[in-house]
Amino acid sequence: MESTTIQKDTAWIEYVRAQNYLNTERWITKSRWFFIAFLFVYLNVLRLTDWPLGLFNSLLALAALYNLGIVLYIRNTNFFSIKLILVFLYLDMIAVAVVLFFTGGVTSPFLFIWYLTLFATGIRFGFKQSLLLLIPMAAFYAYLVHRDMGCYTGPSPVNRLFLGLSSLVVASLYGTIYSQGERYTMKVMADFRMASIMDNLTGLYNYAFFMDRLKHEQFRADRGNSHFSVIIFDLDRFKQVNDAYGHEKGNALLKAVAGILTMNARGMDTVARYGGEEFVVLMPDSKGAEREMAERIRKKVEETEFNGIAEGPLRITISGGLCTYPNDASSGTDVLVQADKALYAAKASGRNRTRSCREMKDLS
Repeated sequence: MESTTIQKDTAWIEYVRAQNYLNTERWITKSRWFFIAFLFVYLNVLRLTDWPLGLFNSLLALAALYNLGIVLYIRNTNFFSIKLILVFLYLDMIAVAVVLFFTGGVTSPFLFIWYLTLFATGIRFGFKQSLLLLIPMAAFYAYLVHRDMGCYTGPSPVNRLFLGLSSLVVASLYGTIYSQGERYTMKVMADFRMASIMDNLTGLYNYAFFMDRLKHEQFRADRGNSHFSVIIFDLDRFKQVNDAYGHEKGNALLKAVAGILTMNARGMDTVARYGGEEFVVLMPDSKGAEREMAERIRKKVEETEFNGIAEGPLRITISGGLCTYPNDASSGTDVLVQADKALYAAKASGRNRTRSCREMKDLS
């Protein structure tokens, strides 16, 4: 159970991080549009420089197409792979390198874009992986210093080289430091989120999260002409366990049963504590497998010897009621009502069994 919770926690952190990357890329694309428009006006309207106009206009056209492609890609994806992000960063680096080559080298007013690129790389990948960009940038920076060695006033070429390379490293380090704070923040956010959706006792999802998933599944089923099933379980004579051995032992039994449900559910299912000694399983696209799962869980609980609760191994049984939407219910709320009626019928007919709402309708 603990490992499952950790996996959910890690998955949420990665999801938040991926969304942050997407948001960052959106802002970067907006910044590119600004720089492209600024350079176009600067070169073609103000005409304040003698830079190669044809080459720069060609680069601006390529940059616009490149940025448009990223914008369209972002609109149709929820995830950026590391390789793809590195490709974007390398293309940005090369584009800026060409601009620096023709606009004054290390004295170019556009050198700051390299610092921003390294800062962003440090945020995304940390210092070690940012070396993939830092090393070629540093090599090109050294080339520019050597090329324009006789054109400088002020610091010597050696001092300029040292200060420039140090600035590149510091930009990447600052991004890495910021990234550590971001990771800690996301970890805290994940902890708060997990606390808000998990049942502290069993490690299963709580009732509020289950109801949210139920609404989502109904919307998905209505939109995609699909279906889902709900199974409600209730431990038989659980009150007797609490009365005989105490609530702490009863809590230990609930944890153990929750583990059985988790182990026997599919990865896509939502297993939650419904309340008290009741549990619920939400099965998207169950395809008729809901009864088999309900029986498998019932038999597993029946066959398990629960240790550490009574003086010897304790056995207990469980009953279940199941229902499928939209086949047997008109809404998400109705599917719970019908599954609960089926559970009541299983209890009334002797416990330690499962009943479906369709069986109840056939009998009536």
